[in-house]
Amino acid sequence: MNKIFLIMSIWLLGTTTHIQAQGYIVPNGVVYEGLFQNGIGYGIGVIHDPTNMVYTGFALNPIGKTPLSATYTNTYTFSPIIDVSVRVFLVASNQPISLSPILLNSYTELGNAPSYVFNSGVPFYVGLYTGNQSFYPPSGIYSDPLFGWAKLRNNQGVIELLDSALAYKAGGIYVGTQNLIPVPEPGGLALVILGGTVWGICRRKQLQA
Repeated sequence: MNKIFLIMSIWLLGTTTHIQAQGYIVPNGVVYEGLFQNGIGYGIGVIHDPTNMVYTGFALNPIGKTPLSATYTNTYTFSPIIDVSVRVFLVASNQPISLSPILLNSYTELGNAPSYVFNSGVPFYVGLYTGNQSFYPPSGIYSDPLFGWAKLRNNQGVIELLDSALAYKAGGIYVGTQNLIPVPEPGGLALVILGGTVWGICRRKQLQA
């Protein structure tokens, strides 16, 4: 228990005492692109270059019903745009979208399963993570990142965009809000990564004991 307390204290120190500028919300950072021209998938555009207003994005493609007796289409596959791309996560209101939970695999990332069920009439949130660069990083970690969220809804088989926010030059953003997370200094970020890694190791040892 003392080890975990020490690690969490280091984590809090790194995230609360070493901060830089807070960043800003990108206007029209997330946009609804509707049904793609080929008739497959509902597109969501996400800015990856705020200076030149260049978008990447993803699509949710309707493929059927789960179970087959469902009234409306509720099963979708995920398709990213293959360029800079955007990583997309299933999240809940007020959860932080920042590098730390992404590195810790805290959220289900779309694209890692063959399909996803979004029931008609039930809004859901996705977290967004992309970057101001010209290619998708092989590591999946963007050097000049943007963090955001989108509130979506399956309306009788049609994916709709209800609300969204995208932050740049910030350490992240809280889902469903425009509340930004400050950027940790390099030393503070290293403590976050180290603290999360060591905490995970200690947690696994406790579960095995």
